[in-house]
Amino acid sequence: MLAPDQVTSQQFELEKQLARCFFQIGAALSQDEENIQLLMSHFDDALEQLICAAKFKFVAQVFSLKKYEMRLIALVYIQELEPDILTPFIGLSWYENGPTLSLDKLLYLSQLGNKRALLFNGSLRMKVFEWQLLQYGPSQSLTERVSIHSGLLHYLLTGSLSLKEEHVVAFDSCASQDTIFRFCMDEMEDDLSSNQIFQIDTYNTDIARWYSQQLAFHEHALFGFFHDERLQKMDYTSFICSLVDVILSAAGKHIFLFADDLNCVSPLIFEKLDQLDLGAAKVSFVSPLANQPKEAQAFCKRIKFKKPSAKSLEDTWQMLSPAPNKAEAASITSRYPVSIHRMSVLASTAKQNMQSESNFWDMLQSLCLRELSKGPEELAKLAEPRFKISDMVLSPQVSLQLGELVGRIDKKADLQSQLSRFMPGCKALFWGKPGTGKSMAAEAIAGELQLPLYIVNLANIASKWIGETEKHLEKLFDQAQDHNAVLMFDEADAIFAKRSTVESSQDKNANTGVSYLLQKIEHYSGLLLLSTNLKSNLDDAFLRRFHNVIEFTLPTPEHREQLWRRALSKNGNDVLMNSITSLAQRFELSAAQIFNITESALLQRLMIDHRDIDPESLANALKRELSKQHEGFMAQHEIKAWLQGN
Repeated sequence: MLAPDQVTSQQFELEKQLARCFFQIGAALSQDEENIQLLMSHFDDALEQLICAAKFKFVAQVFSLKKYEMRLIALVYIQELEPDILTPFIGLSWYENGPTLSLDKLLYLSQLGNKRALLFNGSLRMKVFEWQLLQYGPSQSLTERVSIHSGLLHYLLTGSLSLKEEHVVAFDSCASQDTIFRFCMDEMEDDLSSNQIFQIDTYNTDIARWYSQQLAFHEHALFGFFHDERLQKMDYTSFICSLVDVILSAAGKHIFLFADDLNCVSPLIFEKLDQLDLGAAKVSFVSPLANQPKEAQAFCKRIKFKKPSAKSLEDTWQMLSPAPNKAEAASITSRYPVSIHRMSVLASTAKQNMQSESNFWDMLQSLCLRELSKGPEELAKLAEPRFKISDMVLSPQVSLQLGELVGRIDKKADLQSQLSRFMPGCKALFWGKPGTGKSMAAEAIAGELQLPLYIVNLANIASKWIGETEKHLEKLFDQAQDHNAVLMFDEADAIFAKRSTVESSQDKNANTGVSYLLQKIEHYSGLLLLSTNLKSNLDDAFLRRFHNVIEFTLPTPEHREQLWRRALSKNGNDVLMNSITSLAQRFELSAAQIFNITESALLQRLMIDHRDIDPESLANALKRELSKQHEGFMAQHEIKAWLQGN
């Protein structure tokens, strides 16, 4: 086997030989010499030897070109290298469009026989032209000058080609196969190169790209991705020219080319691509589900994305951990459905930041929670849990019910294994007067579970346009499902209202929206919380689906005293703290009101440079709060009595 420099040297000699024969034919034709047939025979031999050189044979193989097409490439190539060889042809008027020969003259020199018959059989539709390896003018006539693809010229000269930064495709090296990938492999064909276009069965672009990259590694192939903004501006000719560069730069390796959205590509491109032999060129286009035009879907192969089982995910976390722990792996799997392509990254980051091996799982849990906190911001607001259930003052009954909600999520796997009809997911309704702790309870539950909490933005959900509200809800539930989020509908009666008798099209559409909501909450597998001031405003069909309906009542005097002491423990002076019991007995306030009063009183004291709250400042804040409820005279009388200790 010849070394690369020997191959180059050998081709160089063949090129000189062909150039010499080319020049001699022109000279013989211009002088009308009799030995023209002998010279044509030598010319034909030199042409045949050059197209048998290694670089030419490679081009013929990857683009599935016939011998006569390679002869045309060699002729255009040699005249591009040595334009002076055309000098003797000037007197014969063989080229009027510059120092290149027309297609007609190239066909003559390549000695392909009857040109008319060749053209009739589709010469102008040869693959050498379809691939844009050779190019001629827009009129597509025999008199057009023929030029060679710049990338092909460079490859035939040097034997290699590197893509430039401004190219439409960039190669991305896949360093190693991800551990989780083997759990995603479905029953697939051994040879993926037989298909031109693949569709990954997922709407998630990040997963589709990761999966494509892993497929490339599995097939010992190269992985490249399209620059979408450049792809949008390309017509068929420029796209194919760019693709030729990619194929030549791959040097015979199979290539997976990924595009976020192939809909931006002109449909004409896919209509013509179907006629080319991309299998021989070892090129496969890959994109996510529904991001391919109909023209591509007609002949693409769908790769079923097999989501790993819970057991597989647990095993993966165990393998990625420096301190395997089955219970911790099961907990992470059930609580944090992070995208599989992020698992290795998160585990690696946890290893780098952990203080010891035993700290790995805590660090991983924190990273997973942060990962899932990137949710549907336009439809729901992320609320960082600041509390746990122990931070709340609750009756034993309410505390028990909140604990059950946490337990239902924690023990989901056990419940599912022991109950054949168990439906994953948990729905609860919090109802009661304003300020009684409904929103705080949602935060406390999310804090206990260490899950992201999304409070739904009802203003962005509801729409006056028919069908838009349902679309928003579908997007919200799908994204919340992906993040295993605690989903909180505050003031839920605005959207979960009772269905009414149909008397107009508006009633019909409103009822349709409520029915759609019923379906979505039925199948939501995460924790869904609704809060309302009036339970009677909700449709009865929703109430039936709740696992817990929890009433938040105004706190009892004993609970109010606990709330006052928690709020004032670091802020009240001794005189105030000694009067807390009386304060709690006299004024029936909600937890939110107690904290509002404390905040207002503390602000008054800080404005005059005092650090603690005294009874007078608290009394002023109490008057303001009670005036909101129009309890002026009686409130002032009670406050005065409290200040006097009566």
